[in-house]
Amino acid sequence: MGLKQLITRKRIFSDLSEEIQQHLDEKAEALMTEGMSREEAQRAARREFGNVTRIQEHGREAWMWPLAEGLWANLRFAIRQLCRNPGFSLTAILTLALGIGATTAVFSLVNTILLRPLPFPAQNRLMWLAQQDHSLPGVVPEALSYPDYFDWRAQNHTFSGMASYRGGGVTLQTAGEAQRLDAQQVSANFFQVLGVAPMLGRDFHWEDEKPGNREVMLSYSLWQLEFGSAKDIAGKTIQMDDHAYTVAGVMPKGFQFPLESPAPALWKSIAEDAEGKDPQTGQRGFDSLDIVGRLKPGVTVEQAKADLSLVASNLARQYPDSNKQYSSALVEQELTHMTGDTRPALRLLFGAVTLVLLIVCANVAGLLLARGSRRSAEFALRAAIGASRATIIRQLLVESITLSLCGGAAGAALAYVLVHASVRLMPLNIPRIEDAAIDANVLLFNLTLSLVTGLVFGLLPAWRASRSTPAQALRDGSQTVAGGHTQNNVQSGLVIAQTAIGLVLLVSSGLLIRSFVRILNVDPGFDPKHVITARIRVSFDTVSHDQHVQFYQQLVARISSLPGVRSASAGWPLPMSNNNSSVSFSIQGRPVAKGDEPSESIALAMPGYFESMRIPLVAGRTFGEHDGLKGAPTIIVNRAFANKYFPGESPIGKHIRVNEGDDVFEHSMREVVGVVGDIRHRGLTADTAPQYYLPYAQAVITNPYLTVRTEGDPLALQSALRAAIHDMDKSVPIYQVSTLEDYVSKSAAQPRFETILIAGFAVIALVLAAIGLYGLLSYMVVQRTLEIGLRMALGAQRADVLGMIVRRGLALSLIGVTAGLAISVGITRLLSGMLYGIRPTDPVTFAAMSGLLLLVGVAASSIPAFRAARVDPMKTLREQ
Repeated sequence: MGLKQLITRKRIFSDLSEEIQQHLDEKAEALMTEGMSREEAQRAARREFGNVTRIQEHGREAWMWPLAEGLWANLRFAIRQLCRNPGFSLTAILTLALGIGATTAVFSLVNTILLRPLPFPAQNRLMWLAQQDHSLPGVVPEALSYPDYFDWRAQNHTFSGMASYRGGGVTLQTAGEAQRLDAQQVSANFFQVLGVAPMLGRDFHWEDEKPGNREVMLSYSLWQLEFGSAKDIAGKTIQMDDHAYTVAGVMPKGFQFPLESPAPALWKSIAEDAEGKDPQTGQRGFDSLDIVGRLKPGVTVEQAKADLSLVASNLARQYPDSNKQYSSALVEQELTHMTGDTRPALRLLFGAVTLVLLIVCANVAGLLLARGSRRSAEFALRAAIGASRATIIRQLLVESITLSLCGGAAGAALAYVLVHASVRLMPLNIPRIEDAAIDANVLLFNLTLSLVTGLVFGLLPAWRASRSTPAQALRDGSQTVAGGHTQNNVQSGLVIAQTAIGLVLLVSSGLLIRSFVRILNVDPGFDPKHVITARIRVSFDTVSHDQHVQFYQQLVARISSLPGVRSASAGWPLPMSNNNSSVSFSIQGRPVAKGDEPSESIALAMPGYFESMRIPLVAGRTFGEHDGLKGAPTIIVNRAFANKYFPGESPIGKHIRVNEGDDVFEHSMREVVGVVGDIRHRGLTADTAPQYYLPYAQAVITNPYLTVRTEGDPLALQSALRAAIHDMDKSVPIYQVSTLEDYVSKSAAQPRFETILIAGFAVIALVLAAIGLYGLLSYMVVQRTLEIGLRMALGAQRADVLGMIVRRGLALSLIGVTAGLAISVGITRLLSGMLYGIRPTDPVTFAAMSGLLLLVGVAASSIPAFRAARVDPMKTLREQ
């Protein structure tokens, strides 16, 4: 039925009536010409035509007007019912808004992060590629070196294109202050593989991968902010890292890859990696490249993996020194890879909020059942005058859906608030989280969810109400002593279900809270309090190694003299900064075949670094001023390194040779002069791992992090720190200024987010379960008022009545807790990967949450119990 027909149905029906009347008049005129009187002719015409009213109704049914009109009447009646009972309506709408709003908010996050396609053409054919390291247990992906990437690109048969990219930073020198920007170094076909062209200028060419062709592609935001949206920017030269780069073009607004935070400000060609005596583009074994590839049409992931694994296997045989452990490839859809770490957490949240919504449905269903029993006389009258069961069910379902739609509208507003709050709570490294919003897809989900929710919680009360006959309704209406047992049983079942589901959420939140507390109590191996960190870039192209070291020594000395500074030093990598590098080494007297040398994390430290970080010294000494470029080659190892490579003996005095980059380190064998404590470098939940430290003056391979321990608030030193650096050299950019506590806090951001949200859902579930139990017992007290009055008139004490109601509530809570415990044992096993230092079936948590729920159940039962105990038996008997 068209909307236009429905709106103009009165005119259409009038036209039908006129047409029928015209036909009857024509037939009567014909009969009158045969000799009949007008009255006889009209009767004969009607008799031959049939029942006019029935034919008109058939026409209305063909156009489905009765159904639409009936639904419209049901809707108007439903709105009147809601307005007539504002207390009930407001309670139900707010409850529904809580459940639907929370579910909508979580769906918005899931939709933005997991479901929304990547903004690239044929994004399902974009693949993340890596080689697999078979020297370690499990599936361990490893980046590629330039030679391996070139071989993969040339020898594969399943990809139409394969591009490399590597993250880093650049110093942009403009008329103002030098600034540090996030950048990506990409192969020439990078944008072509993604399927995106520049909005200004040209794409990279293959010649841009050759030495001397330093080209750069600007992001839209950088083009606007730093270059004033100049239309003629393409072809111009800009200064970065003390080198001239030619601007190839500008990418479109909104383009970003990789989809991580912070977004890259620019993309530069790999020409600089092809320069020098020993260019990185020729170093097989220097694995630093991420790879993205586009599958040829019709090629499956399995076929691509087999193809690249064959290439990797051939390279492993051809270059055993660098590739023998990389004999297979990993191929995964880019979207799946990008969101891999966040999928378990978001699935957990969606499962938790679904449980909350089920509790909401049970809660509102209980309210409707109680309300339906009070409307039994209304339904009896409807049935007595001819209303069918289907008519009554339809009316009640329309009321439920209207209620749910109102709750959904309020829930959409709540979801808007929750989404913005969640974005602030979620870890910054979650891809696309800043794009989370209440968009058209989320609103459509909200509408669908509201309709489904209305059907779910409305179906049982509607079915129960439609079963009541007029005689039964009158009999139940007079039964106030012990009537309505079936009704109470249904509502009791709903309360038990709410309690069971609530316990599942409580136990889950309890486990996550205890796990998070243990994470916060983990000793990171250093003292993060009162430490500010920062990084600067001193050019390696314009400053010699000796000058580099002298600059940092002078800077550290100047910072150490600032008021409020206890100590200052520098080191690399900073714990929990996601900067890691492993370099192979050999131990004197333990020869191994080339390519089989062990490899562990390397670190650099200036004198005073361990003291400034408060990393404990276990044996020997730390680095001093004598461990400089002209001093004896030295090395310090951590406790895990000593236990692994020198079990049962002291490593002090042993000699270790760092195998890679002798031209940088300038020393072969290094003497172990100290052993320091282990630090949790990759995060609070990561195990400590072997690590060795080199004196920064003997291994100037990168710019270290400044570490400054202060007497008070470390952030109060920011201005003085910047001033000290700029006093030495204004062209040196300072970036990544943060406290060490921030790094530690960020490492716990994921479990913190999970714990806060699940705990929030558990609190909601606890409150709703208490409200459900309170509502049932309050209804039961009202229903059994006469019974309670008779009991008290016959000698029952107030304590007896109080105990009767509380026992009823406690019995329902115990049944729900028992069911919830059985469910929780299975459900909490899904949390095992998110827990730290605690089992998913921890008995203390199970017992504590069960006790809490029972305690709340007793509290919720006490209010209607005290109300029942205050019943005046004489007044009650007179009124009844």
